[in-house]
Amino acid sequence: MNDFADRGRPAPLVMVVDDNPANVQLLGQLLDGAGYNVVPATSGTQALERAASRQPDLVLLDMVMPGMDGYEVLRRLQQLPGLADLPVIFVTASDSLEDLARGFDLGAVDYVTKPFVAKELLARVRTHVELKRSRDHLQMVLRERDEIVNIVAHDLKNPLTCIRFANQLLMRNKDESRRLELMQEIEDCSEEALEFVQRFLTQRAEGEALRQLHSEPVDLRELAAQALRLQQAAAEVRGLRLRLEAAEPEVTALGDRMAARNVLQNLLSNAIRHSPEGEEVLVSLELTRVGGARCLVLDRGPGISEADQKKLFQRFARIVTAKATPEYSTGLGLAIAKHDITRMGGHLWYESRPGGGSVFGFELPQQRVA
Repeated sequence: MNDFADRGRPAPLVMVVDDNPANVQLLGQLLDGAGYNVVPATSGTQALERAASRQPDLVLLDMVMPGMDGYEVLRRLQQLPGLADLPVIFVTASDSLEDLARGFDLGAVDYVTKPFVAKELLARVRTHVELKRSRDHLQMVLRERDEIVNIVAHDLKNPLTCIRFANQLLMRNKDESRRLELMQEIEDCSEEALEFVQRFLTQRAEGEALRQLHSEPVDLRELAAQALRLQQAAAEVRGLRLRLEAAEPEVTALGDRMAARNVLQNLLSNAIRHSPEGEEVLVSLELTRVGGARCLVLDRGPGISEADQKKLFQRFARIVTAKATPEYSTGLGLAIAKHDITRMGGHLWYESRPGGGSVFGFELPQQRVA
């Protein structure tokens, strides 16, 4: 009976390795009847090739084989990508404690002696398959938790940084009208952070995927103006000018407003960090001839080396330049930005700016992508 199917789970994949084809067939029939999918192998070399391509959940491995014995197969299996924790059960005619101890030292999880008792073998297989599935599930949960922590930290970093710089200017500025502007910037940044938290909690409560994106018309001019306003304090502290340039009176795209805003904020924040004092950071908007809306963020920083460009959009890649203001970075900003823009049907890129500096750009469609 296949109670894996009864529980709505895919059947586990078990590899059977034995130089005796009759043993492979016997074990294969037994496992197949219990609801497992079976991958046969009659040599160590064949086992390694098939394990690499099929990624089994468990291996039943003959200890004594010509050429490459079970110990060597086990050692090499653990070196294959994704199989370091693969449970291996030795099937052996030996009852030598020394042989068994050697197998356990190499990483085997259990053993079955020949001739085996079918119920005992199936019980051991089931136990270790379930343990592996539980371990895999726990690792997935831990990865999801780490992903949530990283994304929350990244998405809250920009508004909190804006609050920090606006507060610094507020404490040393005596002009009442400017103080009111700075207090409004702090309020706007606080609202942005709260909006993110509220959306995050709503998505979690409703069981939506993390950072579920929604497609809606997004006014990029309004978005850019807001981003420049929120980054004004950071630019002022660093002696920079911010400017918005738009070729058309209306630049609208389809995408997720909050995600697009976060992307633009991240690109703008990076440009400010890497720009030398006295320079200008420019945000340029335009419509494309192929029905898209394009946003460019241009700076006069030191640019990015060819070596760093290759890892620019990788997770946890930190690009360090001589002009960068020291500041903690998650190394996730550009990776998340590229991922989100791609999910919205657009693309994000980097290019060197003529005359020195960097250009980061993204393009979004103006109509729904099929």
